[in-house]
Amino acid sequence: MQYMPLFVKMLGRKVLFIGGGKVALRKARQFAEAGAQIHVIAPEIEEEFSNLPKTTTEIRKAVLEDISDDYFAVIFASSDKETNERLSKICQKKRIMSDRCDEHTKSDFITGSITTSGSIINSTISGGIPALTRYINQEIKALFTPELIMLNELLIELRPQIIASEKLNSTYLNSLVNKNILERIKKEGIDSLKQEIIACL
Repeated sequence: MQYMPLFVKMLGRKVLFIGGGKVALRKARQFAEAGAQIHVIAPEIEEEFSNLPKTTTEIRKAVLEDISDDYFAVIFASSDKETNERLSKICQKKRIMSDRCDEHTKSDFITGSITTSGSIINSTISGGIPALTRYINQEIKALFTPELIMLNELLIELRPQIIASEKLNSTYLNSLVNKNILERIKKEGIDSLKQEIIACL
């Protein structure tokens, strides 16, 4: 396994995008949803970037001086391989993480295809085969039933009390995650399960 999945807190972190096309836009949406501050530099920039929060743009070709220690990461989504190569070497020298969309093998990290529902976040990569990634995500999304989302939110709410309880522990939490519980929530709703857990605390 060459890549290890990590979930990084992006809120307020600055991310530079070299390239303003559809690939850059798709990745920028992910970072924007996570609360990152995005700056895009490219000769041509998709209009939809203007709809992303905390996003600024410069319509010009990127230069070496654009690679600054202010950035947490740099995404190279330009079709200009020569520029990507030159600027990514600056990232390496400055120890700034970068993602080369044109050559994944030269990336410090890659962003997977993200499936979310409520507080559940899943990211999938499949070795550069988008069709397989889409299929996997469709299968995973089918697991995100309303009952599962309600159970997840309930356990997030009550987890501190369960962990702190002298009677209950993480094993009890594990016992609440199964098909029978999901069926119960589907039939009865979430409130009865919540009251049962609270009574055990």
